[in-house]
Amino acid sequence: MSGYGSAPAPKGDDNGKPVDPKWVTSLREFTGAGTTSSERLDVAKFVFIMLVSSGHFLEPFYKIGNRGVGAYMHAIYGFHVPAFVLISGYVSGDLNPKRRRALIAGTIAPYVIMHVIFSLFYTRAFCEGEWTDERGHAECEFVNKWALMDPVVGRWDGWDKWTFAYPFAQMWYLVSLFTKRLWRPFALEMRWTLAFHVCLGVLVGYTTIGRFLSIHRSTVHMPYFLCGFLMRKHRCFFPSAKTPLAKAMAVAALVFNVGCALMASFTYGMRVEVWFQSDPHDEVYGSDWAYGALYQLCLYAWTFFTMMTVFALIPEPEQVGVKYESIEETLPLKGADVEGAPAAASKPQSAASSRGKYGKERDQDSVVAKVYLRCAKWGARTLYPFVMHIAALLLVARYTGWYDITWTTDGADPSVSIHAVWTLLMAYTFTIVLSLKPVVGLFKFLLEPNITPLFSPELQKL
Repeated sequence: MSGYGSAPAPKGDDNGKPVDPKWVTSLREFTGAGTTSSERLDVAKFVFIMLVSSGHFLEPFYKIGNRGVGAYMHAIYGFHVPAFVLISGYVSGDLNPKRRRALIAGTIAPYVIMHVIFSLFYTRAFCEGEWTDERGHAECEFVNKWALMDPVVGRWDGWDKWTFAYPFAQMWYLVSLFTKRLWRPFALEMRWTLAFHVCLGVLVGYTTIGRFLSIHRSTVHMPYFLCGFLMRKHRCFFPSAKTPLAKAMAVAALVFNVGCALMASFTYGMRVEVWFQSDPHDEVYGSDWAYGALYQLCLYAWTFFTMMTVFALIPEPEQVGVKYESIEETLPLKGADVEGAPAAASKPQSAASSRGKYGKERDQDSVVAKVYLRCAKWGARTLYPFVMHIAALLLVARYTGWYDITWTTDGADPSVSIHAVWTLLMAYTFTIVLSLKPVVGLFKFLLEPNITPLFSPELQKL
């Protein structure tokens, strides 16, 4: 039986058991794709949050014309956020009552709380007072040529003139994730749903929706979310490179990505904003706006290529020597209760495929395995660095002189590039610190608030 939140069941075999389409089976056999472990997904999330954070910390130097930073951003912006969206789709399950409450507590509640805090602080720190009157900076720009808040629709001028409709900075992702989780049940009832949503993604740029409730970004990213969900349903996730040839090809593809990023920045001066996918085609492509749909199709193709490359370079736990206690049976990946999904093979799966069956660092013999598991633990807490790294960025910009160089020095100056390298290391450090358990505990009341009193006690038993 299929219901809201469940993909239509595949056709069954002679015994009535659902089976995958033939092309999916062939794809698995050809590529070696299959299910993946929670640890590998969490390691990937840690890698991606490091890139997200570093991109934001470095963007002030891109804004003043530093080509090296522009190349770095081109290299990572093509895949890091779409990969997050894809993983979110992969681990999402049916919206039963418990998950509906968790969805509100994990997206809407922290969005409302942090949007208020960020907007109030940003308005007072960068849109008025000493910052603009005495230092002479442009209204609401926290570094030269970059404002995280629209002075008209974003700044806080009193509750009667304020809106939640334009998410502050990175908070758009929480709104977008909520939207995609709500829309997924309807999307899965459509025929050719991936093709349909790709069409929506390329056409939404011709509208003027823009950043209102992150609808533009949600529409563009929906194919990644659906793809992730269907990958789990059909047990066909991006495989890791296991043979020397596969590893060599993955490294070559990564080098190719970096080469293209260098060429885009240094040779053609291509704008990084094309990867943001949050604004109408005419704002992004200017006079070439009519070709926006074609450009977006190319971005989809490039994003899937780079995601495949990066995931190939992130190994499964066994490949780095992670050891487990003896486990005869393992539990399925959390959220993997997909109606209509083919039954797993009867033979026991690897312990690494079990959610909650993480290998313990103290049981590992190799340093590589210990580092792998530590990164997985940090990756399981990405909500905190994702939201709070912007707070760190704003505090650095407001109360230190770190970004003063953006107001006084041309982006082509070598000193800016040196400053950017140190900023990169600082961003990585902040990301790790914000992933630590004590820091998570410190901010949990903001990002994972207890909203149990809002729900009926009877319904909470479901």
